[in-house]
Amino acid sequence: MAPVEALDRFYLSITLLVTVGYQMLGFAIAWTLQFDKITDFTGGSNFFLLALLTLLIGNTFHARNIVASVLVMIWIVSLPLTILNSPAVSNTAQGGSNPPFGTSRDIAGIVLWAIGFFIESVSDAQKYYYKSNNAVPKGHPFRKGLWAWSRHPPYFGEMMCWWGIWILCLSPTTNGDLSSSSRAAQYGSIVSPIFTVLLLMFASGIPTAEKPTAKKFYLMSVGSAPQDEQAWPRYEAFLKETSILIPLPPLLYRPLPAWVKRSILLDFPVYRFEPTTDGVQAVEQEEGNLRHNR
Repeated sequence: MAPVEALDRFYLSITLLVTVGYQMLGFAIAWTLQFDKITDFTGGSNFFLLALLTLLIGNTFHARNIVASVLVMIWIVSLPLTILNSPAVSNTAQGGSNPPFGTSRDIAGIVLWAIGFFIESVSDAQKYYYKSNNAVPKGHPFRKGLWAWSRHPPYFGEMMCWWGIWILCLSPTTNGDLSSSSRAAQYGSIVSPIFTVLLLMFASGIPTAEKPTAKKFYLMSVGSAPQDEQAWPRYEAFLKETSILIPLPPLLYRPLPAWVKRSILLDFPVYRFEPTTDGVQAVEQEEGNLRHNR
């Protein structure tokens, strides 16, 4: 069966339309039933749907396409795979290319994805296990398992998965013979992992966790109703010996110069909770909340 030509040669339009329609359907159901878990389901399953859709309508069941599609269905990431499954890239009858599976990029992409998936899954499981068993005393930062090496191991694992999928999907360009427009589309899909890194580094990821967590420990020690005067000193020590993102043993990370931590190792000043400014504001806010609740 020939591949389906759906709106454009790279399946970008059809995946956009399916995404918008699917998310609007989920929103309509959630609004009607007043049940917001529907939107969580449609958000996650959207990528599974796009992976399956593009693989089937592309009708190019090469090993690389199948492996990348399965990894996406397991983990949910889409843009590089959408372009890989399109006829312009994978259908050899229409100018696409299918170099033998097992190129260095195939292997590197799968290994990178596997390591990232392991880190993300294990760190999430460790946090759930220890928190549900109350294994972390109040006033102490969580530093069990992978969390002893990184303050945000799931985010690091997620970034690795995105980069792994992009590298895996790239072989038709680097090891095959594609038109310039198809090569440009494959290289251009790098916006997918880059966007994810920027999102996790500067928007919905690390910034939403770093200062709020530091604020919690600070108020435990010096707030309006202190609970543990050692909570903040313990947390400061934790910050000094635990990498913000890239997993590193504390024994290696602790002695590194501050400039290395705040540049090469990505612990940027924007993440830091400053007692002289953020701390004062946090205490004032807490006192205001207490007065309001009286």
